[in-house]
Amino acid sequence: MIRTAWASVADYAVAPMQDILNLGTEARMNFPGKPQGNWAWRFQTSQLNPWILDRLADLTQLYGRVNELAGSASDGS
Repeated sequence: MIRTAWASVADYAVAPMQDILNLGTEARMNFPGKPQGNWAWRFQTSQLNPWILDRLADLTQLYGRVNELAGSASDGS
């Protein structure tokens, strides 16, 4: 699903951190119909490892999102 989002022609590609980190139901944020305990999962920087960062970098470069990201940062937007 992440690859599909990054490959799209959309200006922005977004993926849930749980998917990027390849986490299971233990990291689910919302349980419809459950009145409490939702939105409790929090991302920790320690969860990022070199393999995940390399995979995102490869996809970002493969689908040409590198220049778009660099361009938006350099123009002050």
